[in-house]
Amino acid sequence: MKILVIHENANPDYPTFRLIKAAKEMGHEPLYVRISRLNVEIKDSIRIFTCNGTELNDYKAGFIRSFGFFTNLLQYQRRIAVLKTLEEIMPLMNPLDALLISRNKLLTLLFLKRNGIRVPYTLSTESMKISYTIATKLGFSVIKPITGSRGYGISLAPNPDTAFLILKTLLSNKHPMLIQEYIKNPGYDIRVIVVGNNVIGAMKRIATRCWKTNIAQGGKGMKYELTTELEKIAIKATKALGLWYAGVDIIEGEDGYYVLEVNGSPNWQEFTKVTGVDPSFEIVNYLVRISSDIEKAT
Repeated sequence: MKILVIHENANPDYPTFRLIKAAKEMGHEPLYVRISRLNVEIKDSIRIFTCNGTELNDYKAGFIRSFGFFTNLLQYQRRIAVLKTLEEIMPLMNPLDALLISRNKLLTLLFLKRNGIRVPYTLSTESMKISYTIATKLGFSVIKPITGSRGYGISLAPNPDTAFLILKTLLSNKHPMLIQEYIKNPGYDIRVIVVGNNVIGAMKRIATRCWKTNIAQGGKGMKYELTTELEKIAIKATKALGLWYAGVDIIEGEDGYYVLEVNGSPNWQEFTKVTGVDPSFEIVNYLVRISSDIEKAT
């Protein structure tokens, strides 16, 4: 089967490379394409092709791994339109709408909450007065960008005055943020990898350099044996966003588990290192199965 693998890096990052390798080993024909090199032509029919002239209409399925970094609004809108067009002729994993929800931390929290999944108290506002009032009530707070990954841009405010300075700087630059309660925890969170209805495995991410547990921020991974409760939470969170695979981040507070984020294009390099499990084959197989089912139905 011909499979697209879409990213924006000049060279595939680790999980993208693993998907390509897994697809080849399974007998498929993967093609790595930078998202900025995708083109749509509208004439008598709609044509999708790459800058080197490769026609994409005969591809059967595709992976979306990235929309690109540091894009402006116009680039972002064009790329979404191109992917929407591509999704009309093949299944994309993760589905575009679900992936867009997972990239928006506010939407993610709203979808999780509406599906009965516990999340931290969160405020979203562009009002300095309201944000400071909430920061004062919380005392200790976490300030996050609406979009982002790997823990970049997340700040811990130990008091309302620190929160005020952070929020004032961000809001003056028209960067609305999320203010969350800080969940007291044992110094680690749990990253669970879900594919379809199955949990592939989990790792504990332990904070080492700072309070953040993200591997990109110096967190250390350790294999973690999941309980049935955690498996159910992770699968439910993945389905709540409409994702076909995900990395679900769960933290244990004093009063139970909270879902912090659901990543629709997770990195599993550290996960594979500490668990010995490479999710790439399960992910490729899931997409191929969906594509085959669609083809049979038509």
